[in-house]
Amino acid sequence: MPVSCSIEKWPATCVLGLLIVAPPAGFAAQPLSDLARLLLGTVSGKPSGMSGVTRLTARDAERQLSLACSELARSAPIVLDNSTRLTGCAVRPGKVVEFQLKVSGVDPRRDDTKKFMAFVRPILERGICRNPDVPLLGKLGVTLDYRYLVGQEPLVALHIFPDRCAEKAET
Repeated sequence: MPVSCSIEKWPATCVLGLLIVAPPAGFAAQPLSDLARLLLGTVSGKPSGMSGVTRLTARDAERQLSLACSELARSAPIVLDNSTRLTGCAVRPGKVVEFQLKVSGVDPRRDDTKKFMAFVRPILERGICRNPDVPLLGKLGVTLDYRYLVGQEPLVALHIFPDRCAEKAET
């Protein structure tokens, strides 16, 4: 919403307009921690340079994962591309990180969509494993679950358990 200001109106109108347009300081998006950025990178396909991975070598690795997931959940929805949004992140016991991703523009009940998702599943897995952060997380015992949904309808679920990327490299 542009604010038009003339020199005569500056003191009253323009300052009021700036106050209305500018977001309050408390509403500014907080930057993500290194570990949250690393997790987001496993979803977006952008390596983080393994930032934050040292937090996973501590005894409270699950707690650290939970904190990072909470950051992502608070920032959601995070736009990944024209049709995909990260809408949630949760950690289950055993260092299992589950990402909820909403997809738009497809009908999951159509047969051709189901066939396409079966075809694209291994391609998605290889793409995830190409991110150098993912095999490292696997070496640290982290399982990554990607649950793609259209509305409330499941589209595809990918489970990247700790040795999965090593298996992909061998094939």
